[in-house]
Amino acid sequence: MGAGSAAGAGAGARSRRSLCAALDIKGWSGRLVPEQIRAQQALVTVAMAACREAGLPEQIVQSSGDGVLILPPSDIDETAAIPALVSELEVALRQENRLLAEDARIRLRLALTSGLVTPGPAGFNGAAVIDCFRLLDSPPVKDALEDYPAAQLAVIVSDHLFQDVIRNGFRSLRAEDFWRVRSSLPGKGFAMDAWLYVSDRSGGPARAPSGTAGAPDSAAASGGTSGGGAAAPAPPEGVARAWEALERGRPQEAVRLLAGVATDDREGWAALLDVRAEALMRLGEFERARIDLEELLGLRDDPVAPPSPSALLRLGRCNVALGAVQEARQTLLFLLEHVPSSAEAHLDLGQLERRARRFATAQSHLLEGLRLIREQARKAGPGAQASGTQAGPGAQERLLDAFLRELSALPVIDDAALDDAPLDHAAQDGPGSGGPVLQGPALHGPPLDGPPVGGPLLGGAGPEGTASGGTASGDTALDGGPPGMATDSGQRRGHSDNRF
Repeated sequence: MGAGSAAGAGAGARSRRSLCAALDIKGWSGRLVPEQIRAQQALVTVAMAACREAGLPEQIVQSSGDGVLILPPSDIDETAAIPALVSELEVALRQENRLLAEDARIRLRLALTSGLVTPGPAGFNGAAVIDCFRLLDSPPVKDALEDYPAAQLAVIVSDHLFQDVIRNGFRSLRAEDFWRVRSSLPGKGFAMDAWLYVSDRSGGPARAPSGTAGAPDSAAASGGTSGGGAAAPAPPEGVARAWEALERGRPQEAVRLLAGVATDDREGWAALLDVRAEALMRLGEFERARIDLEELLGLRDDPVAPPSPSALLRLGRCNVALGAVQEARQTLLFLLEHVPSSAEAHLDLGQLERRARRFATAQSHLLEGLRLIREQARKAGPGAQASGTQAGPGAQERLLDAFLRELSALPVIDDAALDDAPLDHAAQDGPGSGGPVLQGPALHGPPLDGPPVGGPLLGGAGPEGTASGGTASGDTALDGGPPGMATDSGQRRGHSDNRF
């Protein structure tokens, strides 16, 4: 058995990029000391056997009571190492437990991240190592072994590692065996999207608990048909009435209407979460809206199926309102991975990066959003806006104006990158010309550095004196102006975007 450490490493120690794998034992602290020692030995035996069979060095670089950290060499093939490590851990754990008395058997949690790591006097340092242990300590992976009593191993993978490796179907790990969760430790300021896997689902719950992403064996909630070809049930009556209240500008009434709605139907629950999140955002209750949106995004049968664009867009805006800038950035980039044509995601990212003073990145997003708007206007053809769109008449013009105002707020603009000719033509075209109409100031509008008014989506107050902040009739994105910004959400009664 090999063991290594970072002890003795000084300030000149070299950093490197590495896969981070942290393991710990479920229920270790509740055992008597002799049992804790036996459990530790079983953990080390399983970890070394799995590393050996997976072709990785048999080396634990850091340990902490019930847990160990494994950092393979930087030159490994992660597409081969990750599936092999998970598979061999399952085999080694099963074999070890067969040799132990029932009370001495262990069940393990595994967290996987990757990133820059740096050795220090007492261990390895870096965001990847911290995130790995935070994921390992987060409720979703701990609850997984409670929810799935037959599973001996629960695995939680950071979102970026899942997207890079597992989602692409390398080797034996199947993306459809994972489901999306939200890992958070509020007391430590940690929150991250992640993906969960258990080695045995038998005896597990049919539906994930409230506030988590959907369990892997949940029924479909795609807004189409359910099993057996039966038509999907209509949303509960209270949901339709709540949308009507929102259209009248009465979000408090919408929330009251939903309080009395009860449904055991998965699609009905998704429709309720959708409208309630919209109402809560308009009331400025962004934390409650974020919880609803995260649960809404989890109600997908296939975790790699495209998520709801409107839910992701609103989740990003909730994170901005709550000051979770990195989470907002990650959510919006995730949206663009699935819907590259989302001009509004580029607008929100442009505003986010400008406020972070990352001006070159902000300009890149804003210019790409402008290109998408012009392309969509060209494809729509003459008269498209005159007849109205899902986001409402004039939405494209307001969105274009928002982009131009945001570009004007940047300290340096690469004028050569802006194709002025289409913009000049757009400014001269009428509503039925097929091109966007510029209303109000364009490149010389006021900068948007003032504080947001009424939340990140709508300025001012609604008819009930509450801050308006939803996407159904949004006026702004992440800042307090530009007025009348259109949205992707298409949130109108009768065509709520519930594509999970």
